[in-house]
Amino acid sequence: MNRITVGVAGLLGLLLVFVLMESPQTERLSAQVDRKRDHGEVSVLDFGAIGDGKTDDRAAIQAAIDAGDEIHFPDVPQFYRIKGTLQMGGSNQSGGKRLIGHRPCRGGGAFQGKAPLLQGEGAGPLFVAKGGTQQNRAIELVGLSALNEGSSVVDLMSGIDAMIDNCWLKSLSNPDATVRLRESYNVTIRESTIVCSGGGFAITAYQQCNKLRVQNCRLGGGDLGGAIHVEQSANVQLEGNLVELGVYGFVVSSGIRLDQPDAGNVEGAGVCHALRIASNYFENVQHPLVIGSALNRGQHPGQAVFGAVIESNNIGTYGFDSPLMTLGRLKAASIRGNSFWRKADGKAPAILVTYAAGANPSHPTGCVVEANHLTNGAGPFFSGAEAKAAGVTLLQRLRTDNEIKQPEK
Repeated sequence: MNRITVGVAGLLGLLLVFVLMESPQTERLSAQVDRKRDHGEVSVLDFGAIGDGKTDDRAAIQAAIDAGDEIHFPDVPQFYRIKGTLQMGGSNQSGGKRLIGHRPCRGGGAFQGKAPLLQGEGAGPLFVAKGGTQQNRAIELVGLSALNEGSSVVDLMSGIDAMIDNCWLKSLSNPDATVRLRESYNVTIRESTIVCSGGGFAITAYQQCNKLRVQNCRLGGGDLGGAIHVEQSANVQLEGNLVELGVYGFVVSSGIRLDQPDAGNVEGAGVCHALRIASNYFENVQHPLVIGSALNRGQHPGQAVFGAVIESNNIGTYGFDSPLMTLGRLKAASIRGNSFWRKADGKAPAILVTYAAGANPSHPTGCVVEANHLTNGAGPFFSGAEAKAAGVTLLQRLRTDNEIKQPEK
Protein backbone atom coordinates (compact mmCIF):
# COMPACT_ATOMS: atom_id res chain seq x y z
CA MET A 1 0.00 0.00 0.00
CA ASN A 2 1.58 3.28 -1.09
CA ARG A 3 1.46 6.64 0.65
CA ILE A 4 -1.33 8.01 -1.59
CA THR A 5 -3.56 5.06 -0.77
CA VAL A 6 -2.87 5.47 2.94
CA GLY A 7 -3.64 9.20 2.73
CA VAL A 8 -6.95 8.64 0.94
CA ALA A 9 -7.94 5.98 3.44
CA GLY A 10 -7.12 8.35 6.29
CA LEU A 11 -9.24 11.13 4.84
CA LEU A 12 -12.14 8.77 4.33
CA GLY A 13 -11.78 7.66 7.93
CA LEU A 14 -11.89 11.24 9.19
CA LEU A 15 -14.96 11.97 7.09
CA LEU A 16 -16.64 8.89 8.53
CA VAL A 17 -15.83 10.06 12.06
CA PHE A 18 -17.29 13.51 11.35
CA VAL A 19 -20.43 11.96 9.87
CA LEU A 20 -20.84 9.71 12.91
CA MET A 21 -20.28 12.68 15.23
CA GLU A 22 -22.71 14.97 13.38
CA SER A 23 -25.44 12.41 12.86
CA PRO A 24 -26.79 12.43 16.45
CA GLN A 25 -26.85 16.25 16.48
CA THR A 26 -28.69 16.37 13.15
CA GLU A 27 -31.16 13.81 14.42
CA ARG A 28 -31.74 15.83 17.58
CA LEU A 29 -32.39 19.03 15.62
CA SER A 30 -34.74 17.19 13.30
CA ALA A 31 -36.55 15.70 16.28
CA GLN A 32 -36.94 19.18 17.83
CA VAL A 33 -38.49 20.51 14.63
CA ASP A 34 -40.82 17.50 14.48
CA ARG A 35 -41.89 18.01 18.09
CA LYS A 36 -42.60 21.70 17.49
CA ARG A 37 -44.68 20.84 14.45
CA ASP A 38 -46.58 18.22 16.47
CA HIS A 39 -47.53 21.02 18.89
CA GLY A 40 -48.45 23.37 16.03
CA GLU A 41 -45.31 25.53 16.37
CA VAL A 42 -43.53 26.25 13.08
CA SER A 43 -40.99 28.70 11.67
CA VAL A 44 -41.40 30.31 8.27
CA LEU A 45 -37.72 29.51 7.62
CA ASP A 46 -38.51 25.79 7.82
CA PHE A 47 -40.83 26.23 4.85
CA GLY A 48 -38.35 28.03 2.63
CA ALA A 49 -38.75 31.72 3.49
CA ILE A 50 -35.51 33.65 2.80
CA GLY A 51 -35.94 37.13 4.27
CA ASP A 52 -33.37 38.75 1.99
CA GLY A 53 -35.66 41.67 1.07
CA LYS A 54 -35.71 40.60 -2.60
CA THR A 55 -37.21 37.12 -2.80
CA ASP A 56 -40.99 36.82 -2.73
CA ASP A 57 -41.60 34.82 0.47
CA ARG A 58 -45.40 34.72 0.19
CA ALA A 59 -45.74 31.05 -0.78
CA ALA A 60 -43.34 29.85 1.92
CA ILE A 61 -45.02 31.92 4.62
CA GLN A 62 -48.47 30.79 3.50
CA ALA A 63 -47.34 27.18 3.73
CA ALA A 64 -46.18 27.79 7.30
CA ILE A 65 -49.48 29.43 8.24
CA ASP A 66 -51.42 26.54 6.73
CA ALA A 67 -49.30 23.98 8.58
CA GLY A 68 -49.08 25.45 12.08
CA ASP A 69 -51.03 27.10 14.87
CA GLU A 70 -48.11 29.16 16.22
CA ILE A 71 -46.08 30.63 13.35
CA HIS A 72 -42.75 32.28 14.08
CA PHE A 73 -41.07 34.93 11.94
CA PRO A 74 -37.39 34.87 13.03
CA ASP A 75 -35.31 38.00 12.61
CA VAL A 76 -33.37 38.05 9.33
CA PRO A 77 -30.66 40.34 7.88
CA GLN A 78 -33.22 42.19 5.71
CA PHE A 79 -36.99 41.51 5.71
CA TYR A 80 -39.62 39.17 4.32
CA ARG A 81 -40.95 40.53 1.02
CA ILE A 82 -44.53 39.55 0.25
CA LYS A 83 -46.16 40.01 -3.15
CA GLY A 84 -49.86 39.44 -2.61
CA THR A 85 -51.98 38.43 0.37
CA LEU A 86 -51.49 35.98 3.21
CA GLN A 87 -54.60 34.08 4.29
CA MET A 88 -54.68 33.63 8.06
CA GLY A 89 -58.33 32.60 8.16
CA GLY A 90 -61.34 31.91 5.99
CA SER A 91 -62.33 28.95 3.85
CA ASN A 92 -58.93 27.22 4.00
CA GLN A 93 -58.32 27.81 7.72
CA SER A 94 -59.86 26.69 10.98
CA GLY A 95 -58.76 29.64 13.12
CA GLY A 96 -56.54 29.59 16.16
CA LYS A 97 -53.54 31.16 14.43
CA ARG A 98 -50.85 32.95 16.43
CA LEU A 99 -48.29 34.87 14.34
CA ILE A 100 -45.20 35.88 16.31
CA GLY A 101 -42.57 38.31 15.01
CA HIS A 102 -39.03 38.51 16.34
CA ARG A 103 -38.38 42.12 15.36
CA PRO A 104 -41.02 43.89 17.44
CA CYS A 105 -41.65 47.59 17.82
CA ARG A 106 -39.47 49.41 20.30
CA GLY A 107 -39.95 53.03 21.22
CA GLY A 108 -42.64 53.97 18.73
CA GLY A 109 -41.19 52.32 15.64
CA ALA A 110 -37.45 51.89 16.09
CA PHE A 111 -36.09 48.56 14.89
CA GLN A 112 -32.46 48.88 15.90
CA GLY A 113 -31.50 50.17 12.46
CA LYS A 114 -33.58 47.64 10.50
CA ALA A 115 -36.67 47.93 8.35
CA PRO A 116 -40.05 46.42 9.34
CA LEU A 117 -39.84 42.63 9.36
CA LEU A 118 -42.58 42.10 6.75
CA GLN A 119 -43.17 44.32 3.74
CA GLY A 120 -45.96 44.04 1.19
CA GLU A 121 -46.34 45.66 -2.20
CA GLY A 122 -49.97 46.68 -1.88
CA ALA A 123 -51.62 44.32 -4.38
CA GLY A 124 -54.06 43.67 -1.54
CA PRO A 125 -54.15 43.47 2.25
CA LEU A 126 -51.08 41.84 3.76
CA PHE A 127 -53.01 39.57 6.15
CA VAL A 128 -56.60 38.55 5.45
CA ALA A 129 -59.11 36.53 7.45
CA LYS A 130 -62.53 36.25 5.82
CA GLY A 131 -65.40 33.83 6.25
CA GLY A 132 -67.83 32.63 8.90
CA THR A 133 -67.45 33.09 12.61
CA GLN A 134 -66.50 29.45 13.12
CA GLN A 135 -63.45 29.86 10.90
CA ASN A 136 -61.71 32.90 12.40
CA ARG A 137 -61.41 32.26 16.11
CA ALA A 138 -58.44 33.34 18.23
CA ILE A 139 -56.28 34.97 15.57
CA GLU A 140 -53.36 36.80 17.20
CA LEU A 141 -50.52 38.95 15.91
CA VAL A 142 -47.76 39.39 18.45
CA GLY A 143 -44.58 41.43 18.05
CA LEU A 144 -44.96 41.79 14.28
CA SER A 145 -43.62 44.83 12.42
CA ALA A 146 -45.21 45.14 8.98
CA LEU A 147 -45.50 47.70 6.21
CA ASN A 148 -47.81 47.60 3.20
CA GLU A 149 -47.96 49.97 0.26
CA GLY A 150 -51.40 51.15 -0.85
CA SER A 151 -53.53 48.66 1.07
CA SER A 152 -54.33 47.38 4.54
CA VAL A 153 -51.97 45.39 6.73
CA VAL A 154 -54.75 43.46 8.52
CA ASP A 155 -58.22 42.75 7.11
CA LEU A 156 -60.23 40.76 9.65
CA MET A 157 -63.84 39.72 9.11
CA SER A 158 -65.93 37.58 11.45
CA GLY A 159 -63.16 37.33 14.00
CA ILE A 160 -63.78 36.15 17.55
CA ASP A 161 -61.31 36.66 20.41
CA ALA A 162 -58.68 38.30 18.18
CA MET A 163 -55.64 40.24 19.40
CA ILE A 164 -52.96 42.57 18.04
CA ASP A 165 -50.28 42.93 20.70
CA ASN A 166 -46.98 44.91 20.62
CA CYS A 167 -47.07 45.30 16.84
CA TRP A 168 -45.90 48.07 14.51
CA LEU A 169 -48.20 48.31 11.48
CA LYS A 170 -48.16 50.95 8.77
CA SER A 171 -49.99 51.42 5.49
CA LEU A 172 -48.76 53.93 2.91
CA SER A 173 -50.86 55.86 0.36
CA ASN A 174 -54.00 54.06 1.52
CA PRO A 175 -57.43 55.79 1.56
CA ASP A 176 -59.01 53.04 3.69
CA ALA A 177 -57.37 51.66 6.86
CA THR A 178 -54.25 49.91 8.13
CA VAL A 179 -56.36 47.59 10.32
CA ARG A 180 -59.86 46.82 8.94
CA LEU A 181 -62.31 45.09 11.29
CA ARG A 182 -65.74 43.86 10.19
CA GLU A 183 -68.36 41.77 12.06
CA SER A 184 -65.91 40.81 14.79
CA TYR A 185 -66.39 40.20 18.50
CA ASN A 186 -64.00 40.66 21.41
CA VAL A 187 -61.03 42.19 19.59
CA THR A 188 -58.15 43.67 21.61
CA ILE A 189 -55.49 45.95 20.13
CA ARG A 190 -52.86 46.98 22.67
CA GLU A 191 -49.33 48.31 23.11
CA SER A 192 -49.00 48.82 19.33
CA THR A 193 -48.10 51.55 16.86
CA ILE A 194 -50.56 51.78 13.94
CA VAL A 195 -50.28 54.45 11.25
CA CYS A 196 -52.03 55.10 7.94
CA SER A 197 -51.04 57.68 5.35
CA GLY A 198 -52.99 58.72 2.28
CA GLY A 199 -56.32 59.78 3.76
CA GLY A 200 -57.26 56.57 5.58
CA PHE A 201 -57.58 55.67 9.25
CA ALA A 202 -55.25 53.61 11.38
CA ILE A 203 -58.23 51.46 12.46
CA THR A 204 -61.77 51.13 11.13
CA ALA A 205 -64.41 48.95 12.80
CA TYR A 206 -67.77 48.55 11.04
CA GLN A 207 -70.78 46.22 11.15
CA GLN A 208 -71.07 45.04 14.74
CA CYS A 209 -67.49 45.00 15.92
CA ASN A 210 -68.71 44.55 19.46
CA LYS A 211 -66.48 44.55 22.54
CA LEU A 212 -63.58 46.29 20.82
CA ARG A 213 -60.71 47.48 23.03
CA VAL A 214 -57.89 49.73 21.80
CA GLN A 215 -55.49 50.30 24.68
CA ASN A 216 -52.13 52.03 25.16
CA CYS A 217 -51.44 52.39 21.44
CA ARG A 218 -49.80 55.09 19.35
CA LEU A 219 -52.14 55.96 16.47
CA GLY A 220 -51.86 58.37 13.55
CA GLY A 221 -53.49 59.19 10.24
CA GLY A 222 -50.82 61.36 8.68
CA ASP A 223 -51.71 64.73 7.19
CA LEU A 224 -54.96 63.55 5.57
CA GLY A 225 -56.47 60.72 7.62
CA GLY A 226 -57.30 59.80 11.16
CA ALA A 227 -56.83 57.35 14.02
CA ILE A 228 -60.08 55.37 14.54
CA HIS A 229 -63.45 55.27 12.77
CA VAL A 230 -66.25 53.17 14.31
CA GLU A 231 -69.75 52.48 12.98
CA GLN A 232 -72.59 50.24 14.23
CA SER A 233 -70.71 48.67 17.13
CA ALA A 234 -71.25 48.25 20.88
CA ASN A 235 -69.02 48.33 23.94
CA VAL A 236 -66.12 50.14 22.32
CA GLN A 237 -63.30 51.13 24.69
CA LEU A 238 -60.54 53.52 23.63
CA GLU A 239 -58.21 54.00 26.59
CA GLY A 240 -54.71 55.24 27.23
CA ASN A 241 -53.82 55.90 23.58
CA LEU A 242 -51.57 58.56 22.08
CA VAL A 243 -53.14 60.11 18.98
CA GLU A 244 -50.79 62.39 17.11
CA LEU A 245 -51.17 64.37 13.91
CA GLY A 246 -53.88 63.71 11.34
CA VAL A 247 -57.14 65.41 10.48
CA TYR A 248 -59.30 63.19 12.71
CA GLY A 249 -58.78 61.48 16.04
CA PHE A 250 -61.75 59.26 17.00
CA VAL A 251 -64.82 59.33 14.76
CA VAL A 252 -67.86 57.40 15.97
CA SER A 253 -71.22 57.03 14.16
CA SER A 254 -70.54 59.54 11.40
CA GLY A 255 -73.04 57.64 9.21
CA ILE A 256 -70.42 57.11 6.51
CA ARG A 257 -68.49 53.99 5.57
CA LEU A 258 -65.17 55.02 4.12
CA ASP A 259 -64.79 51.77 2.18
CA GLN A 260 -68.03 52.51 0.30
CA PRO A 261 -68.01 56.30 -0.17
CA ASP A 262 -70.21 56.20 -3.27
CA ALA A 263 -72.84 53.72 -2.06
CA GLY A 264 -75.17 56.23 -0.45
CA ASN A 265 -72.63 56.90 2.30
CA VAL A 266 -74.69 55.08 4.95
CA GLU A 267 -74.69 51.41 3.96
CA GLY A 268 -73.53 49.36 6.93
CA ALA A 269 -73.30 52.39 9.17
CA GLY A 270 -75.45 52.65 12.26
CA VAL A 271 -75.99 53.23 15.94
CA CYS A 272 -73.21 52.71 18.48
CA HIS A 273 -73.83 51.74 22.10
CA ALA A 274 -71.70 51.95 25.25
CA LEU A 275 -68.69 54.02 24.19
CA ARG A 276 -65.78 54.72 26.54
CA ILE A 277 -63.05 57.21 25.61
CA ALA A 278 -60.76 57.68 28.59
CA SER A 279 -57.22 58.78 29.45
CA ASN A 280 -56.16 59.40 25.86
CA TYR A 281 -53.70 62.08 24.72
CA PHE A 282 -54.45 63.98 21.50
CA GLU A 283 -51.42 65.81 20.12
CA ASN A 284 -52.17 68.46 17.47
CA VAL A 285 -55.12 66.68 15.81
CA GLN A 286 -57.39 68.95 13.77
CA HIS A 287 -60.66 67.26 14.83
CA PRO A 288 -59.86 65.13 17.89
CA LEU A 289 -63.37 63.77 18.63
CA VAL A 290 -66.38 63.55 16.28
CA ILE A 291 -69.27 61.71 17.96
CA GLY A 292 -72.67 61.11 16.32
CA SER A 293 -72.08 63.77 13.68
CA ALA A 294 -71.39 63.68 9.95
CA LEU A 295 -67.81 63.44 8.74
CA ASN A 296 -67.98 66.65 6.69
CA ARG A 297 -69.33 64.73 3.70
CA GLY A 298 -72.66 65.79 2.22
CA GLN A 299 -75.63 66.58 4.41
CA HIS A 300 -75.97 63.28 6.26
CA PRO A 301 -76.58 64.00 9.97
CA GLY A 302 -74.71 61.03 11.37
CA GLN A 303 -75.97 58.10 13.45
CA ALA A 304 -76.87 57.95 17.12
CA VAL A 305 -74.62 57.07 20.05
CA PHE A 306 -76.36 55.79 23.17
CA GLY A 307 -74.34 55.76 26.38
CA ALA A 308 -70.88 57.31 26.38
CA VAL A 309 -68.17 58.12 28.90
CA ILE A 310 -65.61 60.69 27.77
CA GLU A 311 -63.30 61.44 30.65
CA SER A 312 -59.75 62.28 31.72
CA ASN A 313 -58.53 62.97 28.19
CA ASN A 314 -55.96 65.60 27.23
CA ILE A 315 -57.33 67.06 24.01
CA GLY A 316 -55.27 69.62 22.12
CA THR A 317 -55.47 71.19 18.67
CA TYR A 318 -52.65 73.73 19.21
CA GLY A 319 -51.93 74.59 15.55
CA PHE A 320 -55.56 74.28 14.36
CA ASP A 321 -58.41 76.66 15.09
CA SER A 322 -61.10 73.98 15.21
CA PRO A 323 -63.41 72.41 17.83
CA LEU A 324 -61.95 69.83 20.17
CA MET A 325 -65.22 67.90 20.23
CA THR A 326 -67.97 67.77 17.63
CA LEU A 327 -71.08 66.23 19.17
CA GLY A 328 -74.29 65.36 17.33
CA ARG A 329 -76.82 62.62 18.02
CA LEU A 330 -75.55 61.70 21.48
CA LYS A 331 -77.75 60.50 24.33
CA ALA A 332 -76.81 59.75 27.94
CA ALA A 333 -73.16 60.76 28.03
CA SER A 334 -70.78 61.81 30.77
CA ILE A 335 -68.09 64.30 29.72
CA ARG A 336 -65.94 64.90 32.78
CA GLY A 337 -62.44 65.73 33.86
CA ASN A 338 -61.01 66.48 30.42
CA SER A 339 -58.28 69.01 29.76
CA PHE A 340 -58.95 71.11 26.64
CA TRP A 341 -56.05 72.92 24.97
CA ARG A 342 -57.03 75.24 22.13
CA LYS A 343 -54.92 77.30 19.80
CA ALA A 344 -53.67 80.35 21.71
CA ASP A 345 -55.53 82.89 19.58
CA GLY A 346 -58.26 80.53 18.34
CA LYS A 347 -61.90 81.53 17.88
CA ALA A 348 -63.38 78.02 17.58
CA PRO A 349 -65.52 76.62 20.41
CA ALA A 350 -64.24 73.85 22.62
CA ILE A 351 -67.39 71.80 21.88
CA LEU A 352 -69.33 72.24 18.64
CA VAL A 353 -72.86 70.81 18.61
CA THR A 354 -74.73 69.80 15.46
CA TYR A 355 -78.49 69.39 15.00
CA ALA A 356 -80.29 66.75 12.87
CA ALA A 357 -83.88 67.84 12.28
CA GLY A 358 -86.38 64.99 12.57
CA ALA A 359 -83.89 62.51 14.08
CA ASN A 360 -84.13 60.96 17.53
CA PRO A 361 -82.08 62.13 19.27
CA SER A 362 -81.58 65.22 17.13
CA HIS A 363 -78.84 66.68 19.34
CA PRO A 364 -77.00 65.83 22.57
CA THR A 365 -79.50 65.07 25.31
CA GLY A 366 -79.31 63.60 28.78
CA CYS A 367 -75.61 64.48 29.03
CA VAL A 368 -73.55 65.73 31.96
CA VAL A 369 -70.68 68.06 31.07
CA GLU A 370 -68.73 69.14 34.12
CA ALA A 371 -65.34 69.46 35.84
CA ASN A 372 -63.43 70.05 32.62
CA HIS A 373 -60.48 72.41 32.22
CA LEU A 374 -60.10 74.83 29.31
CA THR A 375 -56.87 76.56 28.28
CA ASN A 376 -56.33 79.20 25.55
CA GLY A 377 -58.63 80.41 22.82
CA ALA A 378 -61.19 83.20 22.79
CA GLY A 379 -64.12 81.23 21.41
CA PRO A 380 -67.08 80.00 23.49
CA PHE A 381 -67.11 76.75 25.41
CA PHE A 382 -70.29 75.54 23.62
CA SER A 383 -71.50 76.55 20.19
CA GLY A 384 -74.04 75.22 17.70
CA ALA A 385 -76.00 76.13 14.63
CA GLU A 386 -78.92 78.45 15.42
CA ALA A 387 -81.45 75.84 14.36
CA LYS A 388 -84.92 76.67 15.67
CA ALA A 389 -86.96 73.84 17.23
CA ALA A 390 -90.13 74.34 19.24
CA GLY A 391 -89.51 78.08 19.18
CA VAL A 392 -86.11 77.99 20.88
CA THR A 393 -82.54 77.92 19.63
CA LEU A 394 -80.33 74.86 19.78
CA LEU A 395 -78.19 76.37 22.52
CA GLN A 396 -81.30 76.97 24.61
CA ARG A 397 -82.36 73.37 24.14
CA LEU A 398 -78.88 72.17 25.09
CA ARG A 399 -79.14 73.98 28.40
CA THR A 400 -82.55 72.44 29.03
CA ASP A 401 -81.78 68.87 27.97
CA ASN A 402 -78.30 68.54 29.49
CA GLU A 403 -76.40 69.50 32.61
CA ILE A 404 -73.68 71.81 31.36
CA LYS A 405 -71.21 73.53 33.61
CA GLN A 406 -68.63 75.99 32.36
CA PRO A 407 -65.11 74.58 32.61
CA GLU A 408 -62.44 75.84 34.91
CA LYS A 409 -59.73 78.01 33.38
